[in-house]
Amino acid sequence: MKMKRASLKYSQQIVSCTKSTMVATDFYLPDDCWEYVKFLIMVGYRLHLNFVSVVSKRFLSITNRLRFSLAIYGITYPFLTRLFLRFTNLTSLNLTCYSFDLNNLLFEISRFPLKLTSLNISNKSIIPTNGLRAFSENITTLTSLTCSHISCINSTDLLVIAECFPLFEELDLSSPLECNNDQLLDEVERVSLVITTSGLISLVITTSTTNCFSTCSKILSFSRWPSGFAAMVPQLKSLQLDHNPWLRDESIIMIASIFPNLQLLDLTHCYEISEGICQVLKRCCKIRHLKLAYCSKLKLLGMNFEAPKLEVLDLSNTMVDDETLYVISKSCCGLLQLLLKNCYHVTEKGVKHVVEKCTKLREINLKGCFKVHANFVASMIFSRPSLREITAPPGFDSSEKMKFYLSHNCFVW
Repeated sequence: MKMKRASLKYSQQIVSCTKSTMVATDFYLPDDCWEYVKFLIMVGYRLHLNFVSVVSKRFLSITNRLRFSLAIYGITYPFLTRLFLRFTNLTSLNLTCYSFDLNNLLFEISRFPLKLTSLNISNKSIIPTNGLRAFSENITTLTSLTCSHISCINSTDLLVIAECFPLFEELDLSSPLECNNDQLLDEVERVSLVITTSGLISLVITTSTTNCFSTCSKILSFSRWPSGFAAMVPQLKSLQLDHNPWLRDESIIMIASIFPNLQLLDLTHCYEISEGICQVLKRCCKIRHLKLAYCSKLKLLGMNFEAPKLEVLDLSNTMVDDETLYVISKSCCGLLQLLLKNCYHVTEKGVKHVVEKCTKLREINLKGCFKVHANFVASMIFSRPSLREITAPPGFDSSEKMKFYLSHNCFVW
């Protein structure tokens, strides 16, 4: 009897041990699965993973490997070594909130074998040129530098940046508070000779203060830029010049001749732009995204050519009318998105031209277009089946008709 009980107990132990082994094996998940679990936690439940990592070494290992960006503060500085050894896949650093010696910080960062592609040093009094030189000696993978809202940009800053990082794809020098040297234009000329053909893809220069308009106007007038500059940076594809009221037609025409391969051009709040935009579209035939919101003097009637690659056109808060929309319908047949918010001179006649001729149109915004009748929405959906989203004109009531519009795969706001 005792032998049977011992045998039974031994069998139970074997079964228990086998089950434990099977459970451990059955619940093993590869790292890819854990990464997906992490994604669900972050997106679905909006939780930070610090607390999960504390109780799970597997999660800790995964979160370390999947962190690609890091913001450094003053209290972070003593722990740089630990942080960079822990997060080995960092590609982006944000130093905007570091209020101490930025040159020294950049020197310390350069000592680590990081493969950074993006660096943000905005909101500083000056550009830390000495630190950037040290940084660039060991970290050569940088393709994006953000230096927005710098208090003072000196004449040599742009040259240092170009010399340190000749293979830039994106450079943001927006909203400088002061340009304190009349020789800044000369340095921009020298910068244009340093940047190579494999470099600058996106240039952002916007201003927020009046005292900088005159200097930056000289910079972007391009009147004194080298004649060979067009051949040196033809690959520039994204140019943001929004909120620059000093820009005029002659300036943007020159921009078009220098950067013929532009695909995105933002001229929002450039109040003096008028007929010159037609020349821009003619010279930059690859433009896909054009932002002209708040350009109150805008005129497109001289657009007597095709712009087949233009997909997104923002004319919000402009003076465009039915005649302008007729010209657009003939020249921009490939439009996917047309924004006409608060275009008070537009009526059903002009919108009808666009809806009929632009056969790929998927989205149109008519918010604030008081001369477009609300009942015209149904007609638009019938005449252009490709429409997927309509921001309706004033007076539209979608409560009773929503099922009808959804049945035609079009969402109406």
